[in-house]
Amino acid sequence: MTQRALKIDAALKAIPETDDLAHLRAALLSASRADVGLEWGSAGDYATIDMRLADPAALEAQIEELADRVRRRVERVMRHTVRALGAVERGDVAETARHLVAAGEVEEGERRLLAAQHFYERALEFGRKPRDRRGEGLALRRLGRVARAMGEWELSARRYKEGFEVSVAQRDDVGAVVACQGLGNVHVDQSRWSEARAWYLRGVERCPARPPTVEYVHLCVGLSVVERRLGDLDAAAEWLARGEETAEAGLGDAVMGFVDHAWGRLHLARGEAAEAESAFRRALARELDPVVRVAVMVGLSEPLVRQGLAGEAFTIARDAEALAIHSGAVLKLPDVYRALGAAAAARGDTEAFLFYEQALEVCRDHGLPAFEVAATQHHYGRFEARRGDFEAAAARLREAHRSYAEMGAGMEMDEVAEELGRMGAAVHDNEPGHTV
Repeated sequence: MTQRALKIDAALKAIPETDDLAHLRAALLSASRADVGLEWGSAGDYATIDMRLADPAALEAQIEELADRVRRRVERVMRHTVRALGAVERGDVAETARHLVAAGEVEEGERRLLAAQHFYERALEFGRKPRDRRGEGLALRRLGRVARAMGEWELSARRYKEGFEVSVAQRDDVGAVVACQGLGNVHVDQSRWSEARAWYLRGVERCPARPPTVEYVHLCVGLSVVERRLGDLDAAAEWLARGEETAEAGLGDAVMGFVDHAWGRLHLARGEAAEAESAFRRALARELDPVVRVAVMVGLSEPLVRQGLAGEAFTIARDAEALAIHSGAVLKLPDVYRALGAAAAARGDTEAFLFYEQALEVCRDHGLPAFEVAATQHHYGRFEARRGDFEAAAARLREAHRSYAEMGAGMEMDEVAEELGRMGAAVHDNEPGHTV
């Protein structure tokens, strides 16, 4: 029987989506390779993740390592659980809560969010009992983080708020700062910029610039993002400069890369494409986590397009795609494909829409957050409008508006409504003024 090349999408569909096989699915994706037969034709330009080839033989060679990773996780979780039991036996409920949180952190680190949630909830029960309630505050903050990762923003905000109140009552400034940052992040996720600003500012009040801390830098960058989104670019630059000054005091490449990336986004908002390119390239010269590096590469593609360097932008975005796939950063792929669509469109490719379709498919196949779907429909609608298909553009933009509305993303809703208005289209099909 002739052996056929196995496409990655077919291979992934053959593996059940169980927790035990999560590492196997991730390894299958990381070990996939480009279809050489496509690289020699025009189809190679539009080849995306679903056209890659699976390599079962390479995967089989990793089974022992993958199984050992699972074994190590289980062993660490069990050890923390047994230590928690020992603390229960001694009557030390605060220690019990700490070990249960530690077990949850192991699970969370492997993206086993439901398992982590169960440990944090049990830790919360024990953490409420002692006079020292710092374990309760920690469990609440971890529950907020897990809920945010699951896209449950209201629950996340509630947990972080409860964690903040416990931390304040316990005079735990570090815990309070982390809760403030978490609340700011959750509100940013929902484009609730004023609420995000308020929580980031609360965090800054409790977190001085000296001695330098990563938390202070993150709060400053968060405030910079908020002010940029609200249109006050001078205030955004001031906060970013504060964060940069602190980051330069020996906090390392990861933090500096975070700041460089933020400068790149701010320069883009100012219309300073060359300066944005420089900021993104500074970030890429640093030692970065693969997920952050993908984000920076996607960012770099935008100023290149603006400067008429669409071919280079396309190459950078392709490199970002390869890194996202091989590092297991599936969450970044929609952003990568939106960048590829923009670069392809800028160089006049008639098939650029395929990248937006692939972004939507990745969102569906991997259960990615609703915001990624909405953002893709938004960008896809802009693309359709630029090529003159206003009916398709209006349909995409209305779908984006609906999704943003469900998430409470007010600023994005306003942007879409304004774009529809410029096209002479209403937000809803049955509204007066609908002309397409």
